[in-house]
Amino acid sequence: MLIFSFGLVILVFLAVTLVAGNNLSVCVGPTVGSRIVAKRSAILLGAIGFSTGLLVQGSGMTLSVGILLPNASSTLRAETLVVAIIIFLIAFAIRVPMSMSMSIVGLLSGLSVAEHSTTNLLYLMEVVATWVLIPVVSFAFAFYLIRFLNISRPTNFWRRLQDYKIVLIVLSFSSAYVTGANTLGLIVASGGFNMLNVSAALAAIFVGSFVLSDGAIRRVSEEFFLMRYANAAATLVTSTFLVEAATIFNIPLSITQTTSTAVFGTGMSYKVKFVTTKPFLKVAAGWIVAPLLSFAIGLLIA
Repeated sequence: MLIFSFGLVILVFLAVTLVAGNNLSVCVGPTVGSRIVAKRSAILLGAIGFSTGLLVQGSGMTLSVGILLPNASSTLRAETLVVAIIIFLIAFAIRVPMSMSMSIVGLLSGLSVAEHSTTNLLYLMEVVATWVLIPVVSFAFAFYLIRFLNISRPTNFWRRLQDYKIVLIVLSFSSAYVTGANTLGLIVASGGFNMLNVSAALAAIFVGSFVLSDGAIRRVSEEFFLMRYANAAATLVTSTFLVEAATIFNIPLSITQTTSTAVFGTGMSYKVKFVTTKPFLKVAAGWIVAPLLSFAIGLLIA
C-alpha cells in the first residue's frame, strides 16, 4: 500500500506537470503576446491561478471520480493516471490535440463498466451532453459578445486600450483559476484528493509552468497577438465563465475546448473571416477520439 501511495503521488505530479505546462499558454498567451505582462510574470500569474483554483474548488472533482468509478482501488487509480499520461504524450508527440480531462473521464467510465461497478449513467449522460453543447454555446457566446464589444465607439481610444489591458490580466488569472479547479482538480481526485497528492500537484504546477510552458506560450502568444484586444478578452471571458459553470456542477471540462470554439466564434463574427475551419475540425476530432479511445483502453486494462 505504501508503494502504491508513493506511486500515485509521482503519477499525480507527472500528470499535473504536463497539463500545467501545456494549458498555461491558453491562459496567459494574450497578455504575453500583446506585451501587457512580461513572460515570466505571466507564468507566475498563471501558476498562482492554477494553485488557487485547485485549493479552493479542486476537491469538487472528487465527487465526479466517485460517481464514475465508486470505491476505486489504488491500482485502478494508478492505471487511470498512467494511461492518461501515455495518451497525452503520444498525442503531443504527433501534434494531435488531446484533452487530459476527457481521457480521464473515458478511462474511468471504461474501468467502471469492466469492473461492473454501479456507474451513474445519468451523470455520465450529463457530462457527454455538456461536451456536445459547450462548443455550440462557446461559439455563440463569443460570436455575439465580440459584436457587442465592437458596437460602441470609445470617446477615449487610449483609455479603452488601458481598460482592455487590465481586463486581460484579470482574465489570465481567472482562466488559470478555473483550469486549476476543473482539470487539475480532476487529476488530483483521480489519484486521491489528499494532502500528499495536493502538495505534489502544487509543486508540479510551478515546475510545469516554468519549465515546460515556454514554447507553447511563444506559439500561442503569437497567435493571440494577431487578435484584437476585444477578441482576446471575449475568448477568455467565454472560457472562464463556461469552465467555472461546469466546475460548480462538478462536470469535467477542458478549457482548450471552450477556448478553441470561442476563438473560432470571434473570428467568424466579422464580415471578413479571420479563421479557417480546418484547424478547428482537427481540434474537434480530438474531442471525439480522446474519450472513445480512453474508454476502450479502460475496458481492456481492467
